[in-house]
Amino acid sequence: MSIETTGREKSGRLLLVDDEQGVLQALKRLFYRHYDVVLANGGEEALSILETDSFDMIISDMRMPGMSGAELLKSCFEQYPAMIRVLLTGYSDLDSAIKAVNEGNIYRYISKPWDNDQLRDMVAEALESKELKSANQRLSAHIVEQNDELARLNRELQAKYEASSDAVGEAEAKLQDAYKTLRHEFDAMVHILVGSMEDRLGMEKGSTERFAELVRSFAKNAGLDEAQINDTYYAALLKNLGKMSLSDSVLNKAIPQMSNAEKQEYARFTINGQTSLMLLEPLQNAANIIRSHMELYNGKGFPDRLAGDAIPKSSRILRIVCDYAELQRESNFLGEPLSEKDARVYLLKLAGQRYDRELVDVFAETLETYDGGAISSMERLNIADVKEGMILAGNLVSPGGAVLLSTGTQLTERHVAKLQALMRQFEGHEIFVHVRKPPQDED
Repeated sequence: MSIETTGREKSGRLLLVDDEQGVLQALKRLFYRHYDVVLANGGEEALSILETDSFDMIISDMRMPGMSGAELLKSCFEQYPAMIRVLLTGYSDLDSAIKAVNEGNIYRYISKPWDNDQLRDMVAEALESKELKSANQRLSAHIVEQNDELARLNRELQAKYEASSDAVGEAEAKLQDAYKTLRHEFDAMVHILVGSMEDRLGMEKGSTERFAELVRSFAKNAGLDEAQINDTYYAALLKNLGKMSLSDSVLNKAIPQMSNAEKQEYARFTINGQTSLMLLEPLQNAANIIRSHMELYNGKGFPDRLAGDAIPKSSRILRIVCDYAELQRESNFLGEPLSEKDARVYLLKLAGQRYDRELVDVFAETLETYDGGAISSMERLNIADVKEGMILAGNLVSPGGAVLLSTGTQLTERHVAKLQALMRQFEGHEIFVHVRKPPQDED
C-alpha cells in the first residue's frame, strides 16, 4: 500500500455485484472510504439499478445464479460502454474469463482470492485514466466549438467584405479578437492539464513551465521555425502526460530500481502521452514529438529505437533537456545526483552516442545566456533516500496521520536516523516527502 504525505482525493462510483454477502461486504470495506459504493446481489438486480443510476465502474463475480458475470458485463458493454467493467473469477473459470474479456470488452479480470493492495491500485489507476480521457474529450469538444465559431466569423467577414469595405475593418478586428480568445482559452486548458500532471507526479508547482521555457530558448537557438518552436514548447509542457496512468509502483521508483515488467510499463508512457493528445488537432505535432523524446541518438532509446536523424529534431532537443534536468535529481538513472556543471560534462561526454553532438553544443551555448531557473530544487523522495542537509518542502506525516516534521525543517544526521527507524517500524508501507536540496555556495 502506498502512503504519501501529499496527494489529491480520489472519487468515483462503484457498483459491486456478487451473490455472496461475505464477498460483497469485503469489497465494500475495501472501497467505501474513497468511493461511493452500491451493492447488488446478482446480475438482474445490477441491471435494474443501472436503469436509474450511473456508475464509473462495475466489479462483478463470474459465477452467480441466473445471469453470470460474463453475461452481465457483456450487457453493460452494449448499454453503458463508458462504464469500466471488471470481472472477478476463480482459477477454474479462467477460459471463460478470457472469452468474456473479448465479448464484453472487459477492462481487466481479477483472480480470486484477490490482493487488496493490487485491487485498490487497479481501481484507482482505471478511474484516473477515465478522468483523463474525459478531460481530453471536453477539451476537444471545446476546441471544435471554437473552430466552428471562427469559421462563422470568417463567413461573416467575407460577406461584409463583399457588402462594404468599411465593414471589413470591424470584422477583421472581431476575427483577431476571436483568435486571441481561442488561444488564451486553449493555453488555459493546457495549463490545467499541466497542473493535474504536477499534482499526480509530485512535482513542484510551476516547474514544468520553467522547464518548457528553457526548451523554447534551446529550440530557437537550434534554428527551428516559429511553428516548430511552438510545437516543441507544448511537447515540453506535456511530455509527462502519459505517466499519469502509470501505477504508483512504477512512478515511485527510479529506472534502475524497476523490475523488467515495470520497465516495460514505464516504456509505454511516451505512447500513452501521444495517444492522449492526438485527438486535439493543435497538439498533434507536439504529440508526435512526445512519442520520440525518449529515443537516443545511438538507437538504444524507446519506444521505436530510432537513431540519428530519424529522430525528429524537436525530440532530440527535448531529450537533451530532459536528461540535463534528470541528472540533477536525487533519484536519477545514474543512481546519484550530479551538479549542474557535472550534468553539462555528462552531456558533452555522451555527445554523438546518447545525444546529437551538434545539438549538445547549441544547448551548452543556450545555458550560457539563459537565466530562467529551469531546474526545480524540489523533489519527492521515499524517506529511505533522504539525506542530511535536505530541507522539507512539506510536512512529513506518518502512516497514522501524525505530523512528524514540519515544512522548512533542515534534516540533520539525527533526523535521518529517526526516519530510517520509522521506515523499519512501518515496513511494507512507502512513505514519501517533498524535499529541497540545501543551497549551493557560489564558486
